[in-house]
Amino acid sequence: MKKTALYILAALAVMVSCKEKEPEAPTLSVGEKSVVIENAGGSQSVSVTANNPWTAEVTSGSEWLSVSSSSESFIVTAPENTGHQNRMGAVKVTSESLSEVVSVTQLAAPNNDKIEVSPVELVFEADGGSKDVTVKANVEVKATAGEKWVTVTAPASQSSQMTYSIKAEAFTGSAPRETTVTFTGGDANAVTVKVSQNPAAFITPTPSSITVAADGGETTVKVSSNVSWAATSSEGWVTVSPASGQNTDLKITVSANNKSEKRTATVTLKADKATATIAVEQEAMVATESLLAAWRCDDAAYTDTHSPDWSTAGANATSNGTGKGIALPENGAPEGTQMTWVRAKELTFALVFITAAEGHFAVKAVAEGDGFLFTIPGQTFKKGQVLSIDCGIASGANSAPKNWVAKFRTSESADWTIGDCTRTYTTGTNATAHLLITKQKDYTENSRFLASYTIPEDVNAATVQIFVCAADGETLKGSTTSGATIRLIPLYGASGSIEYPGPRILIR
Repeated sequence: MKKTALYILAALAVMVSCKEKEPEAPTLSVGEKSVVIENAGGSQSVSVTANNPWTAEVTSGSEWLSVSSSSESFIVTAPENTGHQNRMGAVKVTSESLSEVVSVTQLAAPNNDKIEVSPVELVFEADGGSKDVTVKANVEVKATAGEKWVTVTAPASQSSQMTYSIKAEAFTGSAPRETTVTFTGGDANAVTVKVSQNPAAFITPTPSSITVAADGGETTVKVSSNVSWAATSSEGWVTVSPASGQNTDLKITVSANNKSEKRTATVTLKADKATATIAVEQEAMVATESLLAAWRCDDAAYTDTHSPDWSTAGANATSNGTGKGIALPENGAPEGTQMTWVRAKELTFALVFITAAEGHFAVKAVAEGDGFLFTIPGQTFKKGQVLSIDCGIASGANSAPKNWVAKFRTSESADWTIGDCTRTYTTGTNATAHLLITKQKDYTENSRFLASYTIPEDVNAATVQIFVCAADGETLKGSTTSGATIRLIPLYGASGSIEYPGPRILIR
């Protein structure tokens, strides 16, 4: 029994001895997980607690960071950081299967690199040129232009204050353009200078030419421009509104063209450095003729009711077809008398008399004025219209005036104006004439003239008068015989056919 107890005690002792020698579980901890070192450099100690041996090694930043160990800590060391950015490193601590990482940050050196530029914005006109900027810096500076149309000229040497020249090429574009010039150096913040250039001055009318009908009117032209312009017209019949503007629609007003020819004008838009023109063409008035007055041939049954002295009705009731015509008395015919005339009896042509084309005017003859006066009241004309009379004259006596002319006026109180005629000539007495009667009775082209008159200004409800009369210095005085008869005659063409029966008054 005693022996058995000894065995049991011995076994328990062995068991206790074996339990004390069993290895402990590894442990590892570091005093700090991150370390900060000033930019001037230095060391930082980090404590390490472990129940097993441990090691510390630099895993990041080995080019500037070093580590040394003791039994209970390690020391990280960094030289001065001259850069202007923080630098980062790491130290790994390992013990058995355990590890810890300690991050190391070294602060950056203060950044004293500076670049200052003045001015920071440049504006060039379209013709380009050079402008200077002043650069102050404590580092070496480099300037870079963002576009090829800008070039930068640096100073010959670097200094704390320098002048850079920035040049812009000439520009022909129609919209502004811009770029930058960037100044860099060391660790200084980059500085940019904005460079912009205005487009070339332009004025663009759309359309650049207009055609206007003869009646005239208004046309609107869109004008695009980047400058202010002034508008002028080369002709008084074209007016513009407004007289000046920029990116403003232009209203062009054209008055009526009463002439038979086209006409042109130019509207000019002018600025200091730009000019544009708008061509204006106006159509001619359509050269159509309107008959204001005509004369017709009646048949032989018509009886002339005027006596040779224009006073006694019925005294010359058989005058039609006799060739006598109507003689002009010494003192003229009563005002308002209708004038008649006849062909020579040997020609088979009926009695001809002057009458109103539409009953709206009267015809009278005057002796004191040496001719035939045609009066047409209530007419409206525009400046430039042409009034004409196509007339033939024949005489029954050698004593009649040989030289004849047509005169015009648009008022009974106005001065007479001698019309235009292809046969106009000067008589021996220096008077202007249109027709020279070469035979006593001539019904050919030798008895005809076409005289015309251009209306000088607009007239409304005017009394138009045409006076077919003896040329100045010649007289027209008749007698009661046919020997002094002056006839307004029907005219014939070259073939002998009737071209028209008597005087015609037309307007075109």
